[in-house]
Amino acid sequence: MVKKNKSRDPKKIFLIAGEPSGDNLGANLMDGLVSKYREIEFFGVGGPAMIGKGLISIFPYEELSIMGFVEVLSNLAHLLRRKNQLIENILAGSFDAVITIDSPDFNLRVAKGIKKGGYKNPVIHYVAPTVWAWRQGRVKKIRQCVDHILTLFPFENEVLEKSGISCSFVGHPIAALKPPVASEITKVTKALDLNSGQPTLLILPGSRKSEVFRLGPVFVKVATMFKATFPNYQIVVVPSPGFIDQLRDIKLFGWPEDTKFFDFEVFDSNEQERMKLSLFTLSELAMAASGTVSLELAATSTPMVIGYDMNWISRQIIGTLLLVDTVTLVNLITATKAVPEFLGKKFTAENMFFELKQLASDVSKQNTQKNTFTKALIGLGKNNQNLGDLPSEAVKKLLSLN
Repeated sequence: MVKKNKSRDPKKIFLIAGEPSGDNLGANLMDGLVSKYREIEFFGVGGPAMIGKGLISIFPYEELSIMGFVEVLSNLAHLLRRKNQLIENILAGSFDAVITIDSPDFNLRVAKGIKKGGYKNPVIHYVAPTVWAWRQGRVKKIRQCVDHILTLFPFENEVLEKSGISCSFVGHPIAALKPPVASEITKVTKALDLNSGQPTLLILPGSRKSEVFRLGPVFVKVATMFKATFPNYQIVVVPSPGFIDQLRDIKLFGWPEDTKFFDFEVFDSNEQERMKLSLFTLSELAMAASGTVSLELAATSTPMVIGYDMNWISRQIIGTLLLVDTVTLVNLITATKAVPEFLGKKFTAENMFFELKQLASDVSKQNTQKNTFTKALIGLGKNNQNLGDLPSEAVKKLLSLN
């Protein structure tokens, strides 16, 4: 039987996040909600950031971090079991709201399931599905199963509102990041045994297992060519938590000699993200997988080259549906192509190295990117003094209307 009675005190919120960027968004939202309610409890699925804020996670959030049509199909049975498990948990509880964060292919199916099962309280999706980029047939599904969307990018609201979808622009927490102080930069420099007199190249090969093993070998080749051309550069690989052992394995990835690895576990949990941000700040260049990390690099004014690929079949399907000519967030927000990107069949070591070499050799190219980063961050709400509070304010407003 569906429990439709709202809890009064404490508030009970069910959240679902399936990857590191969503985990960080969820943690920020939880922080804001805690400040607004005398008592509040969080249940659902999330990663270390959300668990650190008090989320009771039903299962490891990495199980939902799968991208690509073929990759999803090969894990379909397990994903369906997890989807049904979450639907049952939500319908069996008295939750004031369900907040799904990004991962729309999975989360919208959960939302549809609980709506069909009779859930009456607000269903909020945080991070607009990219209906403006591809798969516009998704709009009807969104209207049927989501009551409100919290958007990160200013251009999304117009598209959603035209489709009759209720939404609020809440900006992006990355725009509110505080720059690292000298002591933080010194700490990460010592922890990695970096020479402050030498330039640093960051390599960020993705946050999903499929990304790491598909993109990693190409990144290794680029790093090898780059080191041969610019021997003075220090190379630092930044693995997502859980992948450092694989990336260090010379049988799997033969990085150039003296390559260093950023290990989150070296630092206390409450300083890991600050140390990563400090590393970004001190670095001259970055090569990264496409994703939210491009905004983090923009926030630290780190010039970059972006690359991405997926299973061949997934690549063909997505290629026929894509409506935009760039997927790098900085480019999308600023309507430019300031950040070079190589996707699909263009994602080769030769292409990536050529652009990275150009960037390393041309200060004007670096400055062009940095100027674009400033514009992108303003577009994300950087000048809004209450930016970090906007998501929780929007959720509180929706709860008060219910």
